[in-house]
Amino acid sequence: MPVDAIISIHPKFAEAILEGSKSVELRRRIPALEIGTRLWIYSTRPTAAIVGSVIVSNIYRAKPDEVWKKYADESGVSNEEFEQYFTGTSQAVAICLKNPARVDPIHIDVLRNVWDGFHPPQVLRYIKPSFLMQLSTLIAA
Repeated sequence: MPVDAIISIHPKFAEAILEGSKSVELRRRIPALEIGTRLWIYSTRPTAAIVGSVIVSNIYRAKPDEVWKKYADESGVSNEEFEQYFTGTSQAVAICLKNPARVDPIHIDVLRNVWDGFHPPQVLRYIKPSFLMQLSTLIAA
């Protein structure tokens, strides 16, 4: 069964995902992730907050040029940005996303109050069930 996780994303790309113009998140590497996982989007500074969630619909690993050919239109980046990001790596990961859902921002200070020792993940961080319950309560508030 998929486990919820938090993923850090630059504010420009987090917004594009939530508005539906970006449906693929590109990464150089990603921990094991299951299709169906709900990813909570942590929008990095200056936003510094969880701003929404998406569901992982597919994960595609291949050489960067193959990923670009398949997902360029859904990636939300230019070819120049793509090339710069994947310089020096032989593998690219495309995380296909569906069902974007915006939430009222839950800022880092609030997150630290309910999750002792919370630090935004460098890449991805799985969420313990106890924090997921607290997160659900914050969203409903």
